[in-house]
Amino acid sequence: MGNFVRQLWAYRNFLVAFLTPLLLLPLPLTVNTSEAKCGFVVILMALYWCTECVPLAVTSLLPLILFPMMGIMKSEQVCLQYTGDAHILGTGGLIVAIAVEYWNLHKRLALSIVVLLGVKPMLLMVGFMSITAFLSMWISTVASTALMLPIVHSVLEHLRESEFEAEEHELQKKRDSQALHITETKHSTEDTVEEQNPEGCFSTEQRRLKHNQKYQTLSKGMSLCVCYSASIGGTATLTGSISNLILKGQMEKLFPGNGDVINYTSWFIFSFPNMVLMLAVSWLWLQFMYIGFNVKKTFSCRKVSPSERKVYAVMKSEYRKLGRMNFAECCVLVLFLLLVLLWFTREPGFSTGWASLLFNQEKIFVTDTTVSIFVCLLFFIIPSKIECSCWRSGSLDISGRRKWKAPPTLLHWELVQRKLPWNIMLLLGGAFALARGCEVSGLSLWLGKTLESLKNIPPVALSFLLCFVIAMLTEICNNAVISTVLLPVLASMASAVGLHPLYILLPTTISASLAFMLPVATPPNAITFSYANLKIIEMVKPGFVLNLLGILCTNLAVHTWGTAIFNLKEIPPWANVTTTPTHSMFSATTP
Repeated sequence: MGNFVRQLWAYRNFLVAFLTPLLLLPLPLTVNTSEAKCGFVVILMALYWCTECVPLAVTSLLPLILFPMMGIMKSEQVCLQYTGDAHILGTGGLIVAIAVEYWNLHKRLALSIVVLLGVKPMLLMVGFMSITAFLSMWISTVASTALMLPIVHSVLEHLRESEFEAEEHELQKKRDSQALHITETKHSTEDTVEEQNPEGCFSTEQRRLKHNQKYQTLSKGMSLCVCYSASIGGTATLTGSISNLILKGQMEKLFPGNGDVINYTSWFIFSFPNMVLMLAVSWLWLQFMYIGFNVKKTFSCRKVSPSERKVYAVMKSEYRKLGRMNFAECCVLVLFLLLVLLWFTREPGFSTGWASLLFNQEKIFVTDTTVSIFVCLLFFIIPSKIECSCWRSGSLDISGRRKWKAPPTLLHWELVQRKLPWNIMLLLGGAFALARGCEVSGLSLWLGKTLESLKNIPPVALSFLLCFVIAMLTEICNNAVISTVLLPVLASMASAVGLHPLYILLPTTISASLAFMLPVATPPNAITFSYANLKIIEMVKPGFVLNLLGILCTNLAVHTWGTAIFNLKEIPPWANVTTTPTHSMFSATTP
């Protein structure tokens, strides 16, 4: 029996992949409507995504097969959902991230912040969280976590050894001074030499064990602060998290006349203060749990200990090994700053942007995607170095003639092809195709009407409840899956209960990134869980509280500056014009 169960478990992916569609097949066969057929596709993809019986990207291709076969959408209409504005925007952001990683700008930034802040545990935690969150705004959360964890453990290891050596040195000095007094009596000195050696060795081992336990706890706290701040940092920018990109894409599909309400600038103005608030609250909680929150000790300007000076010297030495910034690093930094500047000034909201002045007088031609691809193009044009002398630009061949060789560009396509996570493009396409199918079939409208009874719940309580449900679901399911399946439903629900769509969509989108409890919730959590040798309970205890704190911070942001930025108290005209189905959309499949 045991062998049979183990064999079934080994073949579980095959069983789920084959049995799930067979078990769900009665739904479209017995209820022959477009809504039921689309519901079949949604449930099938959700189960495939949750169980990962086939790769996530492969599951995202199912609408290309099922929607045309079930008469929900034409094949060419489904294919168009895989090449939208949000896809190319995400691709551009990822290419810029590859350039930053390839030329080691992220490592230079991390070490420079450590050198700037020092190595006090409290400042270290602030520094590590700030660096990781900032990096996650622009590069992937996986890359920022993988970069920071070795630096964190290296700093703590040096600090642990240096502090123990300093403590032992101080203790030895005290013993030597006591021994001088004892030597006045020969009899007493002989007794103590014979009796104190074993006791001294035992106490040294005890002290080392206690010291190691202290730094083991500190190491866990520092490791968790890295993965948590990576997830928090990704919420600050539109390209920082796949959930944010899905929201932008859904807004374009569901509310085509929204006037580009969600763009890089508006999202940053709303989400960046919220990210800072969540980071501060997370730091206070982790500081309390793993370091202790003694106000006098934490914020006092005490003298730096010898062990901290020694570790600081090691980190400074590591930073110096990077050398001065070369031409390529300077170019990547300038292009990165240019990208951010163009994104923020395209449509800043408080004044007319350069895009409106130059290109968008009649309608929106230039978007954030245009800017990102323009900067990406420059990475493939600008050389990675410039030789000062023409004599050093080439080499001599056998015949003595100069052989010229041009320097490589900042990025080459082989590198991008190898590093770019193409699966994200398919995930985004699957998300938008599924959302469009729900709209065309009328499933989103039907679900929104069934949830209309929720209008009796106060909006504040409804927002908090939805955020909590999504944050808990994200712990066991990919945040892209949660956003894909639920955002269209929540948009329809908001219209049904008479709320601004962004009042519901903004907090729930951010909540999809607040997965702090389980290692399977996000890749940063999984990396940290393995790297720091954590137990499940050691991640659940701080993570559950951080989930609640993150939901509170997000709802505070929505009900204060979010309301002012997006005018959430009034329902805009575009919110009443969604791509709802007409009779012709599903009349062919309705009996």
